[in-house]
Amino acid sequence: MSGRLQMRLMGWITFINASVGIALGGLLYTIWPEHYFTWYPSIPVFYWLTAVAMTYFLDRVKKKNGDVTVTTFMLVRFCKFTLAIVFLWLYAVLVNERLKAFGLTLMLFYFIYLGMETYTIYLFEKKRMKREKRENEELSQK
Repeated sequence: MSGRLQMRLMGWITFINASVGIALGGLLYTIWPEHYFTWYPSIPVFYWLTAVAMTYFLDRVKKKNGDVTVTTFMLVRFCKFTLAIVFLWLYAVLVNERLKAFGLTLMLFYFIYLGMETYTIYLFEKKRMKREKRENEELSQK
């Protein structure tokens, strides 16, 4: 991934994370204060950090292998899911404040990021397929 593309992706991830985090936090704080919990900001930070780590890892795999496979992508998703479960467990053990609201908010963010990641991989695959088609056409013309 080029430096420009990586910066755009990180900017997009940060923008979406900040937008969703502030909007949902604002709704919870003002409209549904009974569901707001003091550790709410840790959820957007957690998902932002995992998105940065995923982007870095997939970039390294792409540089080493030339392309990102579906297996690699699914492995990264499994790791993110496992980290979310560990994060929920740590919250339950250490804080245990409004656990249901925390779990539902964590799950909501997980599905938002699942959609974002799926769309991102779709764009990468679309670009890869165009590139391969163009390369095949160039080879067939020679």
